Amino acid sequence: MRFLFFTDLHIRGNNPRSRKDNFVETLKAKLNELVEISINENIDKVLFGGDLFDRPDVSISVVKDFIKIIKNFPTPILCVIGNHDVYGQNPNSVNRTILGLLEELKIVEFLDHQPKIFYTNNGKSIQVTGSNYYYNVDGKDKSAYIVNKKFADYAIHVVHGFLLEKPFNNEVNYTLIDDIAPFTAADVTLAGHYHNGFGIKNYCNKYFINPGAISRISNALSEIRRIPSYVIIDIDSHINTEIRPLKCAQIGENVLDREKLIIEHNKNILFNKFVHQITSYGNFELMKLENIISEIAKHENISEIIKNEALNKIALAQDLISKEEVNLE
Repeated sequence: MRFLFFTDLHIRGNNPRSRKDNFVETLKAKLNELVEISINENIDKVLFGGDLFDRPDVSISVVKDFIKIIKNFPTPILCVIGNHDVYGQNPNSVNRTILGLLEELKIVEFLDHQPKIFYTNNGKSIQVTGSNYYYNVDGKDKSAYIVNKKFADYAIHVVHGFLLEKPFNNEVNYTLIDDIAPFTAADVTLAGHYHNGFGIKNYCNKYFINPGAISRISNALSEIRRIPSYVIIDIDSHINTEIRPLKCAQIGENVLDREKLIIEHNKNILFNKFVHQITSYGNFELMKLENIISEIAKHENISEIIKNEALNKIALAQDLISKEEVNLE
């Protein structure tokens, strides 16, 4: 059997601030190329690693154009749910989202820990499972990444989480390949979420693969050097894997505004410095946070841009918390 895997498309109706091209049309071109590959190279199953959409409520006017393309894949896309696909990082909210609508229409099929079994031409069996993103997926419990038992000759597992080859900073939860390689029964673990990707790694005679996001929406300078790619997996008497760049994907300098990226990077530095100043003032638990920020900005002569950025981030955080509380109810 032949599998095609890609991840993190982030469909949206407008341009990220860092893009110079028409982002929507670029996404359509990438999807059309993947459809063409699936047909011309006799792909049996298409796998997707999560974050098909950039937000759970992308407008129907935007989605309908992408549905026309996605329906051209030879079979429904087997996918997991990413954090951007749902509300409040809660996969149980998927029924209220555009991704949930696509599943209802049989355009995509959700993967879970219950294996889907397929067979090669020579009678070999392949199981495919998946784990959705959820809050604290990269906490102490690593069960999302681990297949406990194989029911077939080969096992493929798809997961949306912060799986990495090397340690990241301590402020973000992540999962190392070393933490799961000895314990999972999966022969191939396919990961999304980490947009830079880490390529193809072999640990304990098992493959761990993240080709990177199809979309480049981050303001990180590293995105300029990266070409969006996909994975071809051939399974017969053994496993062959290959990462290929998308032919239609342009080099970063052509589509990413470097000047805006540098401005954004410098603004983040100033914002982090401002946050440090806030924490150095002591305990303000009994005061309203917005007032604290305004007072400190006035006292320290902080620019309106930085102050407003801090207030906007607080507003977004409060909105996220409120959505999570609604979901818990």
